[in-house]
Amino acid sequence: MASLSLIPKVSLFCSLITLAFFSSPSAAQIKCNIRSLYQLGDSLADAGNVIRTPGASIIFRADKPPYGETFFKRPTGRFSDGRIIIDYISSAFNLSFLNAYLDTGASFDQGVNFAVAGGTALSTPFWTARNIRLPAWNTPLPAQLNWFKSHLQSTCGSNCTQKLSNSLIVMGEFGGNDYYNCFFQNKKIPEIRTYVPYVVAGIIRGIKDVIQLGATRVLVPGVYPFGCLPLYLTTFPDSNASAYDQLGCLRNYNDFASYHNRYLNRALVNLRREFPNVGIVYGGYYEALLTLLASPSSFGLNQSTLLSACCGTGGQYNFNFRTVCGSAGVGVCSDPAKYVHWDGIHLTDETHRRMTNIVVSDMISKFGCTNIRDSAVLSSY
Repeated sequence: MASLSLIPKVSLFCSLITLAFFSSPSAAQIKCNIRSLYQLGDSLADAGNVIRTPGASIIFRADKPPYGETFFKRPTGRFSDGRIIIDYISSAFNLSFLNAYLDTGASFDQGVNFAVAGGTALSTPFWTARNIRLPAWNTPLPAQLNWFKSHLQSTCGSNCTQKLSNSLIVMGEFGGNDYYNCFFQNKKIPEIRTYVPYVVAGIIRGIKDVIQLGATRVLVPGVYPFGCLPLYLTTFPDSNASAYDQLGCLRNYNDFASYHNRYLNRALVNLRREFPNVGIVYGGYYEALLTLLASPSSFGLNQSTLLSACCGTGGQYNFNFRTVCGSAGVGVCSDPAKYVHWDGIHLTDETHRRMTNIVVSDMISKFGCTNIRDSAVLSSY
């Protein structure tokens, strides 16, 4: 929840893990020995699966310019101007970027990206029973896990334990699309809160599934602060000034996201007790993004456009559902590195880099090991 009391806590969070990241490792710490990565999730992590999904009709055209312009110099199916968080995590462990599972002929030597834009934690029948419509091409967590199992069967068969023991699984984030579909189909927040235990239970089932396959390290990201995203700010304006926090974010939507993350964290505590030999770490995407918004000058960000999309058109937040990024004639800012938001719901390459610094620092500290490439990977924190 973004409130006056949150910002000091977020800053302290950032300071502590920054210290952990750059301090010399203790004698008890060892190299993380991560040799492969596996990503499951939605558009925040998709590296090109949705644009290869038959029948998929996506609002944000990650298959068209200016997507990818900053780093790849072409659209790759990533929903950003460049790299996404999993790309920076790959760099942190000196691994190549993960290719999309549906990219036939691609190399999967160092892992696979199974994430698909629009992917939900819970399968379609759950939401259909609650009068929530999902796209026919939705690829939820259970379906992505089936891809994962098929991949393992075809590459290492019954001998995958060693490979997974030296791997990192990134489980999401999940939940963002489950709730997005509810918010945008006129469900009210009190009712949507009743769905949180089901969504979190779906995530926990997914984590248990990969642990049973042999995973020993799992990163479980929380959802973003929804109320700080230009898409939400534009779609759900409120005439009451008290509906906004001091950052200009919608309190109710951030409160909801914070509720999900707290519920997820409690479930992870129980999961660690059940699997004491598995490293299970919460990924603080919510906290990392608020850290950037709370101290923009520390990160080289433009204060005046903190809640505006770099690529978009119209209104206070430079976002309009009718003419989104990737549509003909939609403009893009001259310097995306000064912006937090790329297209209204996804973030810029630079924001992903800054957030990964925070998340990876915390993760490797909790895994009790050192980063393979140390601070040189994610330079200029």
